[in-house]
Amino acid sequence: MDSETRLRPWVTVFCGFLGAGKTTLLRHLLAQTGTAGANGGRARWAAIVNDVAAVNIDGAVVRAANEADAAAGLAGAAAIVELGNGCVCCSGSDELGEAIARLAASGRYEHIFVETSGVAEPRGVMGLFSRKNPFGKSLADLVVPAAMVTVVDVVSFANEAASHAKASEAKAGRVVPGSGERPVFELMLEQVECADVVILNQCDRASEAGGEVARAEALVAGLNARAEIVRTERGQVAAELFTGRVRFDAAATGGAARWIRELNRATSVAKASEAGAVRGGWAVRPAAGEAAYHESKYGITSCVYRARAPFDQGRLRAAFADGLPGVLRAKGFFWTRAQPDEMGYVSLAGGVVRWESLSLWWAARVEAGRARRDDVPPTVAALWEEPWGDRRQEIVLIGVGVVAREAELRAQLDACLES
Repeated sequence: MDSETRLRPWVTVFCGFLGAGKTTLLRHLLAQTGTAGANGGRARWAAIVNDVAAVNIDGAVVRAANEADAAAGLAGAAAIVELGNGCVCCSGSDELGEAIARLAASGRYEHIFVETSGVAEPRGVMGLFSRKNPFGKSLADLVVPAAMVTVVDVVSFANEAASHAKASEAKAGRVVPGSGERPVFELMLEQVECADVVILNQCDRASEAGGEVARAEALVAGLNARAEIVRTERGQVAAELFTGRVRFDAAATGGAARWIRELNRATSVAKASEAGAVRGGWAVRPAAGEAAYHESKYGITSCVYRARAPFDQGRLRAAFADGLPGVLRAKGFFWTRAQPDEMGYVSLAGGVVRWESLSLWWAARVEAGRARRDDVPPTVAALWEEPWGDRRQEIVLIGVGVVAREAELRAQLDACLES
């Protein structure tokens, strides 16, 4: 590690759904300030605690515990900054950035820990570090983003996954509008997908016979193979896990989600997999020997459905509503004959489906005279095929036994294509 990096304070961000145990973990962490400092001294840490409610209960709890430990000589006097009445990934993002900048500029702290609200979206928090101000500077110029950490309640997570899997198999899918209320399970999955470290917390509440820990670990590994997975009880984690090394990498952390990696893989083999006029198909899967532990032991696999013909919108929505066998997570882009200019986006988390319109396809912009063919980015140009340009179907399907059900799933989606 270079000396310049160590001079800037590190920042570790804790995400996780309501009740996962973030506050308890932070309290245990701050209680270690008396022994975790460099050269045998007290650690110089600060904590920022966010609550979406007007009254920051979590912040008050952390502050009270920290003050009690300090009075008893068990911990150093860590600075506690409370942010309330707004989630840090959206309405409170500027406030969080300013709080981190103030702590960093003081020169008093080696490490800043941020506890987000239970409904925070980690990608929104990540953006704080790279966003440039009018002077071309970003928060990453003041601090070192050390890790995005997601805390998971193994019992709740495993039970949510199981219930949604049953709903999908029972064809009891629920649809929510893209601009409406976020499905809880989708947020849980996104918090796992955008993490450098996943803490499987409250393992003491899980039963070996029930298999919640194994199911939760398998799903986490299936969604984000890059993340380091740590099992713990009652939020008790050694400080060295977070202070020993930097795990965050903007590109790697942001692209760790399996659906992103699979789409990137599909893009890299697009020309090979679409030799000739291919109407529908599947992306190349990993070669023999690349199958991860979670795939071989728990059967969590994935495929990418790809096609160059438009979907019939009604048939596509009906297929997702009826249920895709074995699919727990699906995400990707699509286009329909009814709305040929709009890049559609679909997200399925368990049995809940969300539909959105992201933007216009580049082909639509060129056809409308709003862009020239030369303006098309190289990554998009590599996928260009006449007569539809960059319009295509690319949907990642992740679940138990997906590869074994490949023919069934392909037939189900092929049946949604316009004839």
